[in-house]
Amino acid sequence: MLSSVAAELATNGWSDRMTVTLVGFGADLVPLAPSRLRPLDDVAALLDVMEAETASRRAGLGAAGADSVLTGRTGPAHQAGWAAHLVLLAAEPDAEQAARLAELAHDAARLGIGYLVGAGPDQLPGAAWEMEITSEGRLLAPLLGLELDAQLLPAPQHAAVARLFAAADAFGGGGGDDDPAGPAVAHRPPFLVDISEQGRPSVYARLVGRYELMGLDAPDDERGPLLREALALLLLHREGVHPRVLASALWPRGAGDDVREATVARLRDWLGTGEDGTPRLREDATGRLVLDASVVSDLDVLRSLYHEATSGRGADDRAVRGRLLTDALGLVRGPLLAERPAGRYGWLAHEIVDAQLPLLVADIGLALAAFHLERDRAPQAAEALERALVSAGTDERLWNELLRAVHATGDAPRLRALASAFATRSGARGLPPRTAALLDELLPGAAASDEAGTA
Repeated sequence: MLSSVAAELATNGWSDRMTVTLVGFGADLVPLAPSRLRPLDDVAALLDVMEAETASRRAGLGAAGADSVLTGRTGPAHQAGWAAHLVLLAAEPDAEQAARLAELAHDAARLGIGYLVGAGPDQLPGAAWEMEITSEGRLLAPLLGLELDAQLLPAPQHAAVARLFAAADAFGGGGGDDDPAGPAVAHRPPFLVDISEQGRPSVYARLVGRYELMGLDAPDDERGPLLREALALLLLHREGVHPRVLASALWPRGAGDDVREATVARLRDWLGTGEDGTPRLREDATGRLVLDASVVSDLDVLRSLYHEATSGRGADDRAVRGRLLTDALGLVRGPLLAERPAGRYGWLAHEIVDAQLPLLVADIGLALAAFHLERDRAPQAAEALERALVSAGTDERLWNELLRAVHATGDAPRLRALASAFATRSGARGLPPRTAALLDELLPGAAASDEAGTA
């Protein structure tokens, strides 16, 4: 049944902005819609992702003065563009995980998030609706008075659908407008850059924080903001973007072929060629616009440094790992494309990277903090965690590790100040349960007093 729901949401038109997270199944369905479907291995990974996303959406609605995503879309927060997110969970949670899921689901509806969990009876406390799929393929929903044939995607059909789209990927003609690059290239390895001195790029863009460009002259007319936006989209899709998809991102209400072609030509002229005469913007065999490897963003470098630290030379060399993680965290200046102009970059709401970047930054901060704590360098660990909070300010893991690191320094006033700041940031709902429990251990009474102060 969950496979059927996933396949339908991946292929119909009305859910084109939706994110569907698949837990414990369905990795082979991702080629149906790589920009919509996101597979996760287990419940633990899901909880890390959804606790961060839930906190981010709560904070965004609170800052906009909206009480739900529905009102947020029509009020001052409409630029945030919160799209619906459905989690399909096939893996069974244990008791502690079920409690955390119930806490997330309690506030999910107003945040535009839903959870559909395939679990046995009484395994998920507080579920809003319970339905049963019988062995005969009937769906029973007693509270709704329904009994009907369940929509199912049996294993043979599931495998056939997956093979069909995999074959289309291999053929290379898939594409489609659902993903800027198209599914044919959705599973290529991540774009990694040469992080040595010899790998210095000819054009460098800062995207993690305020958007800045180096190595290019500023466009000399009023079309400059449009060209910068087009370049940002291409930098976030190193696999390439079809001109039609680029146009639909820049002009969501539509633009003629002549406008699209003129913009691509201006973009190509502006980017120019490298020292060896290679065009910095080219078309691949499928017609997608692809940037040359000499055009690099700080996000490319950030990913490459983290990859090298955890899976490359740093995996077996502690000193190298520490240096690479420090360099990576040094690139963090704020959220993705911060301070972008109102009315532009609306396509970013459809990009999963906007949710992935805080998680990546948090992972880097946590890894660097652990590196320092191995040598009892709590102040340096706290500094790393605070730097990560610049881009991942709602990540509860960072909060908790920062509290532990500051406690290890013995700086009680600073610990109290952090507890108060976190309580203020949490708003009316109060501190997350794990953070409150940690504060009760590190600073007895602080969680209760801070939550009383923000009530």
